[in-house]
Amino acid sequence: MTNAKYNCHLKLFFLLLHFSLLTFHFSLSQGYPDFIPFHKGDKWGFCDSARKIKIPAIYNSVELFNHGHSRISLNNKWGFTDTSGNEHWLPDSITFIAYNDEYILVTNRGKNGLMDHHFNRIVPFIYNVILDFDHGLAAVRIGDNYGYIDKSGKEIVPVKYGPGYHGKFTDGLTWLMLNGKAGYIDTTGKVVIPFIYDLGSQFINGFAQVRKGGKWIYINKQGKELPDLKYDYVGPFFDGLASVKSNHKSGFIDTTGKLVIPIKFDNTGFFHEGLASVNINDKWGYINTKGEIVIKPRWDYSSDFLNGFANVQKGEDKILINNKGKKVSHGEYEFIVPVNNQFFIVKKEGKSGVIDSKGKIVIPVHYNYIAYFDTSCFIVSDNGKSGILNKMGKIVIPLIYDSLEYSQHGLFYGRRDGNYGYIDLNGKEYWDK
Repeated sequence: MTNAKYNCHLKLFFLLLHFSLLTFHFSLSQGYPDFIPFHKGDKWGFCDSARKIKIPAIYNSVELFNHGHSRISLNNKWGFTDTSGNEHWLPDSITFIAYNDEYILVTNRGKNGLMDHHFNRIVPFIYNVILDFDHGLAAVRIGDNYGYIDKSGKEIVPVKYGPGYHGKFTDGLTWLMLNGKAGYIDTTGKVVIPFIYDLGSQFINGFAQVRKGGKWIYINKQGKELPDLKYDYVGPFFDGLASVKSNHKSGFIDTTGKLVIPIKFDNTGFFHEGLASVNINDKWGYINTKGEIVIKPRWDYSSDFLNGFANVQKGEDKILINNKGKKVSHGEYEFIVPVNNQFFIVKKEGKSGVIDSKGKIVIPVHYNYIAYFDTSCFIVSDNGKSGILNKMGKIVIPLIYDSLEYSQHGLFYGRRDGNYGYIDLNGKEYWDK
């Protein structure tokens, strides 16, 4: 399944994904936790927001409390403490632990198991890999084969599928390989689409693309195949339409397989927010779901619309437009990354700033790095120092930190002048030398 525009969109996706790793969304806490990790010398303990010590700094490492306890380490041992300072230490054979709201992942001599938040073991140490829960199930691997367990540790799907893990459940189904063929199971482990295909893909908006007899075709969630479409390429459905390609030309079909937008374009993107990019005579523009050109082809590159905006390019000029085709920026930036429908991180000559949806500069373009973490604040870095600005560009925390990153609950982890630990939005530092 090859398509130059499809590959281009994948590149954009991964590029945006790279930036999204620098982007943190959360609602700032109305108050800070009662137990904040406190760093003193080379040890850690806990204090409250007034810096009153609650648990002395005696540990090599601690974490924010989760389900009434914090993961701690001391002298190469892992364990937990509760808010009263009562400790629960794990056996010496435990080499790694990680936890989230649902369970504690524990590694014992290279094998993974799960404990609940009362430290009861619910999954024995038999799996090479345990992935995150999705729709109540977690993928597990033994050797090259995968299966699924539920939150009680019961093996809902036998560990016999593979090789490879192909993603989380979408539309209630996921695809697997068995004896060299692809099929689909639901969240009960029931095989709902038999293992008869050469390859599969995840369901998107009710349809999946599968490879059969050397061709890519569509199936719905009941396993019904759309009529033999005889296209060279079939894309996923968005807004009820999918891009198809034949003899180096592209058009769109609906979910019945009917061709509703003629195969006349040199290339196409995907429909998002009622618009799809199309290429005519080596220039990109946009059509609506009726196939009508609503933004004339004039660009050398175009992205899909997101929150009412799209990135386009003409020559070396990268430009932001709205869904009416109106320019928000005018080629003055080297890169534009949407934060939401209000703000965009931009780069120029290696420096970053922020503009709003009208193209107005809200944070000057002279920072080495900007990360968005809230609807009103940005972490910025300049000349090797980091701080926090609000959406008006005003300083919330001065640029005095060697590093600064968002943690949880309105707290940040920073380093300054050889000291390190947690900081709140008032600039209060939870450490002593």
